[in-house]
Amino acid sequence: MKISSVRRRLAAISVGAIAAAVAQGACAQEVLHSPRDIATCLCMNQNVTQLRGDLDRQKQVYDIAKGDYDNLSAQAESQRGQVNVNDSNSITAYRQLLERRDAAEYHYKVEVEPAYAAGAAQYNQAVQAYNANCGTKMYDSVVLAEVQKTLYCPR
Repeated sequence: MKISSVRRRLAAISVGAIAAAVAQGACAQEVLHSPRDIATCLCMNQNVTQLRGDLDRQKQVYDIAKGDYDNLSAQAESQRGQVNVNDSNSITAYRQLLERRDAAEYHYKVEVEPAYAAGAAQYNQAVQAYNANCGTKMYDSVVLAEVQKTLYCPR
């Protein structure tokens, strides 16, 4: 009986210590008062938002290019066995299909995929920079309102 009451006290102390640590962490959150610092964070956030939109558009282009390449590859594979080697029109049509597939592959792998990867890297870098510099900070509401009125973010 004595051991269980000690355990309860230790548990209560542990819960109290955890709650105090959480409350202290919440109170210790940095509040930005400098208009310059607030503007910097707002501009970094605008940049992240714009890069996310760019990345979404690049993803659409990527999906279309990949779909085109995959479809043409599947067509070439399925038609390979149907080519009549004694018919020049059949051979020509299959070669044209292979040329379209090769062009789609080049477009997808050499042009679109690297551009999408670069866009994703740029977006991730901007998110990391924002999180490191502004992610946990709060803004003085009065200063924030003033900064928002005249905010200019150079590109």
